[in-house]
Amino acid sequence: MSDVDGELMPAGPAPSADRRLRVAMVTSVAEHCGIAAYSRRLVSELERHVEIAWLTDAEHFSPVMNEADIVHVQHQYFLFGGVAPWKSTFRRFAKRVTAPMVMTVHEFVAPAGSPARRLAIASANRMNFGHVGIREFIVHTDQDHNRLASAGVARNRVHVIRHGVPDPPPMPARVQARKELGLEQSFVLTIYGFLARRKGYGLAIEALSMLPPNVRLILAGGRHPDDRTTYADEIERTVTRAGLADRVTITGYLSDEQSATVMAATDLVLAPFEESSGSGSLAYAFSCGKPVVASAIAPNVEINRVVPGALSLFPAGNAAALADAVAHLMRNARALTRLSEGARRYATTFTYGTMAEATVAVYHEAIRNADSCA
Repeated sequence: MSDVDGELMPAGPAPSADRRLRVAMVTSVAEHCGIAAYSRRLVSELERHVEIAWLTDAEHFSPVMNEADIVHVQHQYFLFGGVAPWKSTFRRFAKRVTAPMVMTVHEFVAPAGSPARRLAIASANRMNFGHVGIREFIVHTDQDHNRLASAGVARNRVHVIRHGVPDPPPMPARVQARKELGLEQSFVLTIYGFLARRKGYGLAIEALSMLPPNVRLILAGGRHPDDRTTYADEIERTVTRAGLADRVTITGYLSDEQSATVMAATDLVLAPFEESSGSGSLAYAFSCGKPVVASAIAPNVEINRVVPGALSLFPAGNAAALADAVAHLMRNARALTRLSEGARRYATTFTYGTMAEATVAVYHEAIRNADSCA
């Protein structure tokens, strides 16, 4: 990609070998936000290796923070005004940064749709990912590595680090959780996390209509604070039209304790995603050791490639295939157990600790590249 913001200030002197790197972490600091929760977990592990000198959102980034050796930006479009290029605030933010940047790309929207829409998305991607100050990129999937490369980012500057899995939360006993939620006689399916169109709720609701009456679906989350769409209302209308209001529960935002209760009561987690760039909701399911049925989109196929048996995959977009996969697992306790074991293997392989170690290696690469350009 070409520079869209002009010259970069020369890098400062490299840190000496006898001191820790100083990092300014730029991320969401909202209370109810997946990126904020991700960043808190990552920072906790990074502090074993580096000094997190500042943790801020982009709006409050100040000149003194350029004293950091690295500015690490957690990027999702909504944190910088959205996908529309005329709303993007990233260039304005990046002009204030003179230290070398590392960017974690949590979402990449590929140009699609009408010619005007494709042009707008391509322009937004140049604004967000084409700044000369971004020395290295971190993504969580091979698919996003390829997408950034297709947008013009040099492949050797994009590092695939698998999304970390948090430590297992304390969970109540299954019987207790199911009694508390009134689910003693049900087979419980759960889709965890903020309500987002790409998570495939409509497909799950259609599949539920093909399953026995004792199967319940919990949509364990609510509208994202930055969601300005009517999608959450659309889900409720879809449930009502399908005549499934007595079998579908939309919880709204859940506390950590409430989330753990829902997961303790859950028999099977669904991930019928249409798109993913590395899912925090899937990571949470893995941390709880829950069996997962997921759509066979590229990032989920990657998960099964690196840890075989972590997911049960079904053809993306096929509600009947999803219903068949659930019905098979309802009849096959051993298969459910094997999926739980696969989830735990994935959780112990890709921890936030291992993600932090790989991230620090990227910091050092960014500093070396900044020095070579100085």
